[in-house]
Amino acid sequence: MTKIQKIKIILIACLLSLVTVPALAAEISLDLKTQEIGVGSRFEAAIFLNTENQDINAIEGKLFFSKDLFELREIKDGNSIISFWVERPKANNGEILFSGIIPGGYIGNKGLIFSAIFYAKKEGRAFIEIRQPKILLNDGQGTETKTKTSALETVISSAAPLVLAPAKEDRDPPEDFLPEVASDLSIFEGKYFLVFATQDKGSGIDHYEVCEGKRKCVVAESPYLLKNQNLDKEIVVKAIDKSGNERIVTLPAQEPAVWYKNYLILAIIILVIAIAYLMWKFLWRKNRR
Repeated sequence: MTKIQKIKIILIACLLSLVTVPALAAEISLDLKTQEIGVGSRFEAAIFLNTENQDINAIEGKLFFSKDLFELREIKDGNSIISFWVERPKANNGEILFSGIIPGGYIGNKGLIFSAIFYAKKEGRAFIEIRQPKILLNDGQGTETKTKTSALETVISSAAPLVLAPAKEDRDPPEDFLPEVASDLSIFEGKYFLVFATQDKGSGIDHYEVCEGKRKCVVAESPYLLKNQNLDKEIVVKAIDKSGNERIVTLPAQEPAVWYKNYLILAIIILVIAIAYLMWKFLWRKNRR
């Protein structure tokens, strides 16, 4: 190999090293209609996911905001791409924690995760930003992908125009769903549990309630360990949205009790037979006289 050939190879290698292959990175972004807000404004900030053509099935993170300047009034997840919340968005000392799963995966450039309604309390320079994001690919292995985030900075001023987020009335119940009874040795030591989930496109799901037979209804989260492990009573599950609308689903008893094993019914039958016999005997004696 001549010196000229060697120099050519070195030059080509150097040029190739300068060519960078763009790494795919999903992005969690924030959207706010205006960067200047008047004191007393009620405004909405939305959090979106851009998958960068990757197939995503799980996401988590924390949204931080200036709690001294903002007051969180409402969290809306009715139109979220997340269909199963591991940690439904909730506020905790100036941050909103969230974690959810998208069964089947999601690919898109502006998928709504959730939005938050804030109230501007006083003047100042405020921020809203996403921290500690984690996004997993829908590859069957839970591979974590690279993640980008963005932050918003806004000015709250008495001179700025008042912003009022429109309030939408929600009269529709959550979507229909079908709870399922299951058992798994790795969950609740193999005992029977209930799995359920649905969505509400209006105000979002507030909570669920589970009623087993004649037991008192209790606020529950999925998966829910069933109190009645015999599965011989019907189960009622209520999905209640943030506007108070309910969707009620009833599961029939999985293992209906055989009538003769119901001691109360058996006792009543015996009592009826005994009373009938005594009456017959009384009437028979009366007729003989």
